[in-house]
Amino acid sequence: LSRIIAAQPTRWPSRPTEDPIWGLCRIVMAQQVSTSVACRLAERVRSAYPTLTTPSPTVVPDWKSLRALGLPERRAQCCVTILQGSGDIRRNMSQGQPLEDVLVGVKGIGPWTIAVFRIMVLRDPDVLPLGDVGLERAIAAVYGRPRNVERLGEQWRPFRSVACWYLWRTLGNQQLG
Repeated sequence: LSRIIAAQPTRWPSRPTEDPIWGLCRIVMAQQVSTSVACRLAERVRSAYPTLTTPSPTVVPDWKSLRALGLPERRAQCCVTILQGSGDIRRNMSQGQPLEDVLVGVKGIGPWTIAVFRIMVLRDPDVLPLGDVGLERAIAAVYGRPRNVERLGEQWRPFRSVACWYLWRTLGNQQLG
């Protein structure tokens, strides 16, 4: 892993670089699709609704509009729910509530989405997204064979997110964050 980190021209951004509500929507868009498809979807949505990337979006699209841009119905509905509840989500996050509690009840957000959001948007340095296919593929390529991700992740503590971020970069994909 140290060779991979040393060889990367880009460094782990330890601070958030985008609005968390937009970032959460972007991660929802990335569910169950390749990174390149996720990036194209997010770019289409951002181009159609540029204020979504700001802390106070002036327009919240309906789910049918997002569907027309290529999002599957459930992900489109999830994004609209996030955008409509952005004030409550921001307030609860700023009060230090655990993300799992803040996002409970938002249909379409599960453990993978929360883990990847914490890594790619919030820049939490110690998250391990179990079940991430890209991470499993990167680990197999770097370590020569599939490994137990949870056990391997213990070696990276307290910087599991950072390790994942660098491992994902070895896949040669456009990056989610």
